[in-house]
Amino acid sequence: MSIWVWLSRVTLLSLVGTAALAALLFSTPGKHNSDRAKATDEANRLQAAAITPEEMTVLNLSAPMPPPPIPQSDFPMEAGDGEKVPTKPEDAKTASTKPEKDKEASKKPKNGEKTSTKLGDDKEASTKFKKDKNTSTKPRNGKTASAKPRGTQKIPAPPFNLQKSLITLSPLFATPTSLGMVAIGAAEGNYRLVVKNGVLYVQQTPLYFGHTDPGNLSWGAVVTNFGPCSDQGRSGGNIALAEQMCLERSRNALPVQLVDLNAVGINPIEDIEALLNTADLYNQASPIHSRFFPKALAIARRGGLSGIEAIAWARTASFYLNSNNELDIEKGINQASGLLGICARENRPVTEWQCVYGDQMRRVKEITNVLDKYRRLARK
Repeated sequence: MSIWVWLSRVTLLSLVGTAALAALLFSTPGKHNSDRAKATDEANRLQAAAITPEEMTVLNLSAPMPPPPIPQSDFPMEAGDGEKVPTKPEDAKTASTKPEKDKEASKKPKNGEKTSTKLGDDKEASTKFKKDKNTSTKPRNGKTASAKPRGTQKIPAPPFNLQKSLITLSPLFATPTSLGMVAIGAAEGNYRLVVKNGVLYVQQTPLYFGHTDPGNLSWGAVVTNFGPCSDQGRSGGNIALAEQMCLERSRNALPVQLVDLNAVGINPIEDIEALLNTADLYNQASPIHSRFFPKALAIARRGGLSGIEAIAWARTASFYLNSNNELDIEKGINQASGLLGICARENRPVTEWQCVYGDQMRRVKEITNVLDKYRRLARK
């Protein structure tokens, strides 16, 4: 046998050995890469966001209403008064409580003096009606004529009915791609919405299939979340189970959330954004904070905040509790330890309030974005 044949055989054997060794060394990482690729493929799968008729009803009820027509007052404003006549009930209420403008109007007439009503820049408008030949000034059937101008009387709101509210709002958490669950998932970073050719799709991000909760790391706990609502590892990695558990948990909390919102004067059907933020805060933190959120939101709105600013402020304020676990915005301690831990680890130059507020505003914007896209889809 020539030396060239012998060398070729040795070379061939060495190549086979090298290939076998490489296969042995990289077989395990290859499996992990395959699993990761599979999860990525699943994450890129788009699901159509089908809006049910029940969700359509909720969106129509909660959609911003057009401004009411200006009422025809029996006391028209004189030219040049320089102030607008309040057209909204709440504006009228505010105007009527100003002491500077009501001080004179509230005085009782002295010695037969004629009464006058202040309007605009306190100019007098006579309250004595002239008799019209074709109009009788006498009340009919002995009834007293209403003193309020037409168009300014409030229409009483129907009483709160928990059962009917549940029937109306439960469809928000009927499926993993129902509006309520998508809002929570988007706030968590587990969903993103994609609009293609006029169709709204819900896309599962890689976080949907498992990620370490950064908030739990603040107290040394390593927890892997799964599904739309970040389930704190309750599903054990079973995605179908994680979805079902998220839905059930959200629906079970709904009755308390509806009662809490109504208790502070917020109609959960007409203010769907407040309800979705209550549900998301319940998903994110301890239940006590979502219980205090409606009260904080009412305080924020009474203080002059509105829109997403009011909601983000209220969500942040709900974390400030005193030693009796009561909402205490001024002297309470910030209980958002998970978020505060994240800011500390990342060395953010922010206060405790700014740390929590930044996260809450991000979540509020995500929920508002979801709600806007669903409403546009519902109008088509």
